[in-house]
Amino acid sequence: MATYAITQKVIFFNCEKSYLCETPIPLNKSEHRNNPFEEVIASMRPLFSSLEKFLLQQIFTFEDEVRDAAKESIAPKGKFIRPTLVFASASGGNFNEDSLVRRAAIVEMTHLSTLIHDDVIDNATMRRNVITPNKKYGARTAILLGDAIFAHTMSLAFEENDQTMSLKTAACVRTICEGEIKQTLADKNKNVTRQRYYEIAYGKTAVLFELACVMGALCINKEGWPEAAGEVGKQLGIAYQIYDDICDWFMSESDAGKTLGTDLISGKQTYPLIILLEKLPESESSALAQNLAQSEPQKIASMMRELNVPQECQIEFSRRITIAEDILKDYPREGAKLLEFCSAMRKLKMG
Repeated sequence: MATYAITQKVIFFNCEKSYLCETPIPLNKSEHRNNPFEEVIASMRPLFSSLEKFLLQQIFTFEDEVRDAAKESIAPKGKFIRPTLVFASASGGNFNEDSLVRRAAIVEMTHLSTLIHDDVIDNATMRRNVITPNKKYGARTAILLGDAIFAHTMSLAFEENDQTMSLKTAACVRTICEGEIKQTLADKNKNVTRQRYYEIAYGKTAVLFELACVMGALCINKEGWPEAAGEVGKQLGIAYQIYDDICDWFMSESDAGKTLGTDLISGKQTYPLIILLEKLPESESSALAQNLAQSEPQKIASMMRELNVPQECQIEFSRRITIAEDILKDYPREGAKLLEFCSAMRKLKMG
């Protein structure tokens, strides 16, 4: 984990206030050593450089007392998966770079704010190998911080002066929130079907992948491409949620860089668990579903391995990527970079 300081001179206007700031910004920045999408990013490096600068500028839109907490959440340090989708979806045509970078920031900041809320819901203490706002500041402050970032994200969306994009951003945020509420209020004693899981995965992850692809695709003039790119994002998002669920069972916390096992504690039925419950005799399946929070994770993981659950998860993961690749065949120029993204996803380490 490299630590360094950037001196930014930022001038911009926000309603009643203008900001002029020249100050060192200490950051904890990931070196992206384990980023599986590095090859996809490589040819778009200038865009990511602009994105990082733009994200740093957003820190100064927050009040002084909030700025440190906002910096910890907004400062660039992740894999930039969703911005990668934004840039990749626009790479096959001519685009306005400032608009594209702002759209990538909107998607990334929306994602970051949902992570803050997720960590409160799951009572997680670590994210990207650092302490979460939930752990550092408490649940109340963390929730308000996530809300503040959400609100700022919407203001950036309105700056685009694109009603379609603003409406899609607002709808995405609503879907994410409603999806989490549905999962939280679901009857933990009933087995979740695969179809129900796909709906949950869409609300948790795929809707933001979909938005990322649509935002990038809307920056270039190609009939039918935004709709096609959105469907690609949806399929890749569901695949990525399956991958994330597998990691929660079979990857170490040091490799994952975050608190694992929170879904089991909260009684959530993720994809590997759903497959396991399908394979068990009905009496065992019902008993396990009703006692998830009291179950031993290692014992369940062993049962999964014995019943080839990881392999079945891999099949569905690969099937979703194949659907995305088939869609992209009709857009050889516009979809070239997204095809590279699909290839990189297939190489993801699952524990």
